[in-house]
Amino acid sequence: MHKETITSVAGPKESEELDELLWRVLWKPLDLPRNIRQSFKVKGNTIELVAKKDGHITGGLIAVWTGESEVEISHLAVASNAQHQGIGQKLVEDLSNAVKAKGCRKIHTIARNTSVGFFRKLGFKTASGIPPDHPDFKKKGITFELMEKIVEPPVSAYRLRSG
Repeated sequence: MHKETITSVAGPKESEELDELLWRVLWKPLDLPRNIRQSFKVKGNTIELVAKKDGHITGGLIAVWTGESEVEISHLAVASNAQHQGIGQKLVEDLSNAVKAKGCRKIHTIARNTSVGFFRKLGFKTASGIPPDHPDFKKKGITFELMEKIVEPPVSAYRLRSG
C-alpha cells in the first residue's frame, strides 16, 4: 500500500484534475454550476497543493496570499473514497510549513459549518468579522464561519541562552 504524497500542482493537466475534484466534492452535491469556482476567486498569488496516491489525486487545497504575512485557504477537498484518512490535515500542515518559511504569520479561511470542527482540530479559532452570506449555500443549510490560525515563526538560531 502506497502512502499519499503532497506536492504543488505540476502543470495544466494536474490543475484541471484538481479543479474537477473540487467541483465533484464541494459544489456538484449542491447542484452548483460547473464554473462556480470562478466566482470565488481571491486576488493574490495562488498556492495549489494536491495529495496523490498511486498517481491519482485524492485531495487538493488552494490558498492565496492575501497580504505580506497572511494566506487564505480558499478551497480544500478530499475525494469521498479517501476521506477520514488524514489527507486534509496533511494538506493544511504542508501548506502551513511552506508559508511559514516564507514569512506567513496567519492562515485564515471561510469555513463551511460542516468543516468548522475539522479546522478547530487543526488549531483554527473563530475570527472577527462577518462571514459571507451566499443564497445558493443557504438554501442547502450551509453557513460560514471566519476562522484563523496564528502561524508560529520558524525557530530562530539566535535564541537567548539562560544561565
